[in-house]
Amino acid sequence: MDLIVEMRFGSHLYGTATPRSDLDYKAVYLPEARDILLQRVRAALAVVPAKDPGDRNAPGDIDREIFSLQRYLELLAEGQTLALDMLFAPDSAMTIEPAPLWREIQANAPRLVTRRASAFLRYCRQQANKYGLKGSRVAAARQAAEFLAAAEAAYGSAAKLSIAEQEVTAFAATSEHAALVDLPMPSGLLVRHLEVCGKKMPFTSSIKSAREIARRMADEYGERALQAERNDGVDWKALSHAVRVGREAVEVFTTGRITFPLPCAAELLAIKRGEVPYEAVAATIEQLLADVERAADTSPLPDEPDQAFIDDLVVRAYRDRVLAPA
Repeated sequence: MDLIVEMRFGSHLYGTATPRSDLDYKAVYLPEARDILLQRVRAALAVVPAKDPGDRNAPGDIDREIFSLQRYLELLAEGQTLALDMLFAPDSAMTIEPAPLWREIQANAPRLVTRRASAFLRYCRQQANKYGLKGSRVAAARQAAEFLAAAEAAYGSAAKLSIAEQEVTAFAATSEHAALVDLPMPSGLLVRHLEVCGKKMPFTSSIKSAREIARRMADEYGERALQAERNDGVDWKALSHAVRVGREAVEVFTTGRITFPLPCAAELLAIKRGEVPYEAVAATIEQLLADVERAADTSPLPDEPDQAFIDDLVVRAYRDRVLAPA
């Protein structure tokens, strides 16, 4: 296989590797001429160690993921975090000398990195909703569950949430983590939703269904708080990833680049080892979400990638591959 680049990825790229870290490699390849002509280029190939379902990698295990040139550039155009990390990986992470084609891609980063890096933003929002323990967020979940329970008692379990629109509107106005949002359905019709801590409850659903969603959310927050107090069941690795992506997002939205090894590597290692109180990490994630939102809103990055450049690069690389002497 003709690789144009291969690099150490994951903790070995971020600067957070420990003796227990597995080895993760990412690469981009040029397909064979025959596969290009027959239109059977494989977008991605994965080589992973054999293990039982659900088992995690052991120290020393090696994962290798290889993307075709076209697929990699598609991921980059979408603003996927994996593709952006690969783009800015330093030479010290490389396992082979990168081909001139890879150097050309790196040199044209300003034409490829865009506001579509919002994949970072979506991830940060998900993690803030999942791990944030901000007091007002916990309170909002509980208050929503209590409010909807009262509405269910008043209108009945089968009644639609829309019947209590006046009360729902009043409730949403009282909490920083509650709002009313109108979202398009597949039919194109806009449907109003009650959103609480990122969870959306359509007005077309029953009050009972909305109440159950809010109750589950409140219970999850409560359990997470207990786990934090006991330092039990906390996924410190996931928390470190949430902080990492937040730090990367602020940098890429602000500068159009990502620095490796990450300047925050020591902070991430401390979180991964459970050396930082859960509440402090949750507060960091909450703050990072606000920082990322602000950076995304004021980012100097273009809205769209230079698709013509991407297309021309793929066409040129594949044409040269096909026309090369056998």
